[in-house]
Amino acid sequence: MAQVTSNNLVVTDPTSTTSGGSDNTLIGVGAGNRNMSGSGNLLLGRGAGVQNMAGTQNSFVGALSGRQNSSGSYNSFFGYEAGSSNNTGSNNSFLGNGAGYSNVDGYNNLFGGYRSGYFNGSGHHNVFMGAGAGYANTSGSDNTFVGADAGGVNTTAAGNVFIGSLSGASASSGSQNTFVGAQTGQNTTTASANTFVGYKAGEQNTTGQFNSFIGVQAGQSNTTGSSNYFFGTNSGVNNTSGSGNYFLGDNAGQFNTSGGFNIYIGANSGNGPSVNGNNNMALGFEAGRGNAGGFNNTFVGFRADAGGTGLTNATAIGNNARVNVSNALVLGSGANVGVGTSSPTARLHVASGTANQSGLRLENLTSGSPASVTNQTKFLTVDGAGNVVLGSSTGSARVGADEQWSLEGGQLRNRNGGGVVIGSGIAQLPAGYGLYVAEGILTERLKVAVKTSAAWSDRVFEPGYRLRGLGEVERYVSAHHHLPGIPSAAEVVAEGVDVGQLQSKLLEKVEELTLYVIQLKKDNEALQSQNKKLAVAQTAINRKIIKIQSKQRK
Repeated sequence: MAQVTSNNLVVTDPTSTTSGGSDNTLIGVGAGNRNMSGSGNLLLGRGAGVQNMAGTQNSFVGALSGRQNSSGSYNSFFGYEAGSSNNTGSNNSFLGNGAGYSNVDGYNNLFGGYRSGYFNGSGHHNVFMGAGAGYANTSGSDNTFVGADAGGVNTTAAGNVFIGSLSGASASSGSQNTFVGAQTGQNTTTASANTFVGYKAGEQNTTGQFNSFIGVQAGQSNTTGSSNYFFGTNSGVNNTSGSGNYFLGDNAGQFNTSGGFNIYIGANSGNGPSVNGNNNMALGFEAGRGNAGGFNNTFVGFRADAGGTGLTNATAIGNNARVNVSNALVLGSGANVGVGTSSPTARLHVASGTANQSGLRLENLTSGSPASVTNQTKFLTVDGAGNVVLGSSTGSARVGADEQWSLEGGQLRNRNGGGVVIGSGIAQLPAGYGLYVAEGILTERLKVAVKTSAAWSDRVFEPGYRLRGLGEVERYVSAHHHLPGIPSAAEVVAEGVDVGQLQSKLLEKVEELTLYVIQLKKDNEALQSQNKKLAVAQTAINRKIIKIQSKQRK
């Protein structure tokens, strides 16, 4: 029966008992039957807004839509039983059969689709679009679920974004997740702070947290692994419990299941069978694919890889570089390595930038280290261009120091029996000498060894030594202009001076001078004795002369 009162249009049967309110349109059996003061409402359908008393500016279209609403306002419920239990909730839009059915006081929600947000009671600021989207949500807020059954099990979790059929379908209390794509994060239950984008990305995740999976089936099998970043189709697709991994590129880390803290960047990087270790880095297309069972390894470059299984602390850098043993570093495949130069011409080319310095330092192998190999004729040296070459002491090559010198009892010894020359421009040496210094030796002490006593000059004092007379010496000096037995100036210039021998000769001359002095002393003493005797005789003669003269005067 139609009535028009206070600008209300009432077409109900039985007649509505509304006694107040205005600008309401009530059409349907029991529609707005108890409206008292609510105004501006559109209630269309059997039992629509039947309990509404003071709610205003609501639009309930569909049998039993907004049935329990009493004072909720600014709601739009479209569909059979849409917002049926809403009581005081406001600013909600529920579109679809059973959409927001259980909402009581939730507000600012948008539910679109069959039974979307069906059990929402007090949750607010949610957007559920799609059949069954947010179906079980009760008090969760600030969620956005778009797609059939998206976030269907969510109850109290907040701040989630699930877009795609069955995305986050099992999520119950996990918060701050973002799932975009059909079946993304489908099995996630309580995990939080995950981002899955792409068809079936993170599909099997249950409790893993802080993951970012972007790409078709990226991280699809992950269940409990956390803090992973997988970007690319099938990247980390088989990872289940591995954590702290960073896979970037199609199929990157494809076979990793439980390995953690790996970094694989590049299509197919680190995706070989049994590549499931920890702390590995592979950068480049198909880099590290052969690193089966490896740990703590680094591969950088196109197809840089391991040449063996179970390697640790192995590094291969460069195009197709391959390392076969643990604790090793390989640079390139047939490549030259330059240190200090941009144009290396050898496998290892070092330019120190300083003349006459190699730029190489072996800190634990010095000149004081004992030789591990002796009595060898081959050694390393450099050619005129600075290339390290293998030399030999048996040919024309330069001779290594360890071939010519040895340290014996703290003494440095020349092992080749030849002489040592210090200085340039020396063509040859006299025989019998081991050391020649061109410009002299400065020292505070010098000791010359004498092999036998025969080489010293004590023989001058032996009986039978022929001591030249001074007259003979005078005649020799006049003829030769140097002492007998002493080399002349010409001989010294031509042959040098034997210091020990010269010292012996000089001592010989000193000893001869001593003998000359001794003889002169004896001669002098004899003359003195003779003079005394002559003086006594002269005195006696003088006395006799005086006596004779005295007698003559008498």
